[in-house]
Amino acid sequence: MASALRELGYNASYVGNEQDGAPPRGSSDQEIISHARATNQVVVTSNHDMILLCLEQQQSVIWLDPHGRKVTRDEMVVLVFQAAHEWEEMLQSATEPVCIRALRTKNERLSVESAVHLVRQRMKRLAAKKRRAAKPKPLGSLFDSTSK
Repeated sequence: MASALRELGYNASYVGNEQDGAPPRGSSDQEIISHARATNQVVVTSNHDMILLCLEQQQSVIWLDPHGRKVTRDEMVVLVFQAAHEWEEMLQSATEPVCIRALRTKNERLSVESAVHLVRQRMKRLAAKKRRAAKPKPLGSLFDSTSK
């Protein structure tokens, strides 16, 4: 995806791209953010922890937020290509670090404070969902008359 974005004129890279000095795969989030800052790039991610870290460090970030279901790789490529120009305009018109929230059908520019609040809410909901899924199902009553 990054090489195709480069063909369109965007300064795009990816973690592990040795040709442009990007951090290797497995690098810390901090190394990735430092590289983005040094090369005047923006982190594009769906990882909630990375989004929060970018925002805490006043680094603009694009939050790929499928909200509800997983996005396939092919769907992600289409989303990025359709939205890249709009993201660039939103980032360039911002006077301070922002989070661009990329939903399936729209993009919205969020302040750092709003984005942090939304990401934390999402993390809480996902953690609660995970806890509910991990609870064992009750076996039923010992005196259930239907189990004869």
